[in-house]
Amino acid sequence: MGKAMTDRTGVTARFYLTGGLRVEGPSGNFLGGDLPGPQGRLALVVLLLERGPVSRDRLAEMLWDGSPPSKWKGALASVVSKVRACLSEVGLEGTSVLASDAGTYVLRLPGDVWVDVEDAMERLDRAEGSLRRGDVDVALTDATVASAILRRQLLPGLWSTWIVDRRQELAEAHYRCSSVLAQAWLARSDPGQAAVHAETLVELDPLREMGHRLLIEAECSRGDRGAAMRALRHCEDVLAEELGVGPSPETVALGASISG
Repeated sequence: MGKAMTDRTGVTARFYLTGGLRVEGPSGNFLGGDLPGPQGRLALVVLLLERGPVSRDRLAEMLWDGSPPSKWKGALASVVSKVRACLSEVGLEGTSVLASDAGTYVLRLPGDVWVDVEDAMERLDRAEGSLRRGDVDVALTDATVASAILRRQLLPGLWSTWIVDRRQELAEAHYRCSSVLAQAWLARSDPGQAAVHAETLVELDPLREMGHRLLIEAECSRGDRGAAMRALRHCEDVLAEELGVGPSPETVALGASISG
């Protein structure tokens, strides 16, 4: 367990779920390694992100990825008890925070608790709204912070079905962040930064044409027609090789505007 910490922002506790699990409470902190193995880390994250009662049966299915042990009730109770103890040691009172009632477990946290994944999703929603309204500076600020969180992996080292599904959701959110950043930097007349984020889009999902188009636009905006044409050819090659199709009319029109 770590030393007691004071959060100058007034947040009661902070939960870092990406890039390595870490919890900072009012009287200390703990890392994922302080929890009882992979089931302990997964139990905390499941109950945190579900934000509501989770039945014991369902929680056991998620913790043991569909194959709970024969005596899973006792094993689950032991995992939950150890998670509760870790929360208590950092100043989040055990039974009142991680409660058991009517065959369910629920994590009840103060309203001012900060969770990195939740903060990232809230910032992403704000960034997209700000971009639509033309408030580019706010969009850049929120999307930059969200991207820094979402580019890190949720619970690295764990590969249960529940975790893989959550990672896919966060990967889609990261894609949306990069799209906001590329468009916002273009609006700020900084095609170099726009190209960096457009390249990230292409890396994240080469079969989605949005990233290719934003990269083409960024290269055109900084006057590099050759790079824009190479980006277009790469888009055409990927779609042909992977899907056996050509680019959409929107991409074709963008390409024609370059060659014209």
